[in-house]
Amino acid sequence: MSEGPTSGIDRYGRQANHPDEFRATADEIETFDGGLALGYLRRLEVLLDACPVRIYAASSLKHPWPYRLQNAAECYPASFWRSQDRILDSAIGKDLSNEEVLDHAVERHATAVVAKDYLHDPEATTESIRKFVDLYDPDVHPRAFVPLQPPYDEHVAKVYPLVEESQLDHRYMLGGLATASPSERIDALLAFRREIGEEPIAHGLGWGLDDELVATIRDEPTLLDSVDNSSPSQAAQNGQVLDKHWQARDCPNVDGKYQNSVHGAFEFAMLVQATHRLTEFNDDFEGLTEQAGLGEFGGVRADD
Repeated sequence: MSEGPTSGIDRYGRQANHPDEFRATADEIETFDGGLALGYLRRLEVLLDACPVRIYAASSLKHPWPYRLQNAAECYPASFWRSQDRILDSAIGKDLSNEEVLDHAVERHATAVVAKDYLHDPEATTESIRKFVDLYDPDVHPRAFVPLQPPYDEHVAKVYPLVEESQLDHRYMLGGLATASPSERIDALLAFRREIGEEPIAHGLGWGLDDELVATIRDEPTLLDSVDNSSPSQAAQNGQVLDKHWQARDCPNVDGKYQNSVHGAFEFAMLVQATHRLTEFNDDFEGLTEQAGLGEFGGVRADD
């Protein structure tokens, strides 16, 4: 089969490499200078490299943020495939089996998948993990996250042997605290690390980035590897923005055709700001890194 101008583009248009795919002429696309755009993106890469936590956009807004999380029941190819690292969550509360979740992960070219879990039910989630282990094939499926429900220290103690004897890595998705306060999340995370140590990968599912959590991660960057949240996209679509303290402020934006392109730009900007808050380039947290409880974890300030 010959290579044509639309080679590599499937019916979803997940790779657009021809002007027709952008619904624009070549001259219109050339309005943006590639060299200048790459220079800007390089600045963003510096921020991302300096950030100890990967921040996943849990949204369907269209923009090129490199980290994306969507669930298996509501995965939108037009936005999902715009990100290089794509976690397919198991759609808690939806009637999907582990087998269906894994099939969706392969079909939608996810780079990571989460086993089926059950909100605030560690026992049912543990049984689901057993089934997931039997189905999972590392040669077929993307890397996997093992979901935990609080209390994380107790749940991971039961789940750890299952993972140890399986083909899975110790990569955990910390769920069930989407509506919890930052202090509750921090306490649960510290208890998890005391039980399991700092090596296993941990993702905060649906966690925000309030000042208290950001200050804690800045002080102990090995506590958490990644988070996802939908707050930036929800803010953009509700006529708001999240400020540097992760507080929503009114900021009405446009309605009409291509409004999602504008909303996506707002979400992208909020994700850049969220990343900056966790890096050495940010000065807002000077003097705010002393966190009660970190000494119990055995961190660098344990003896202060």
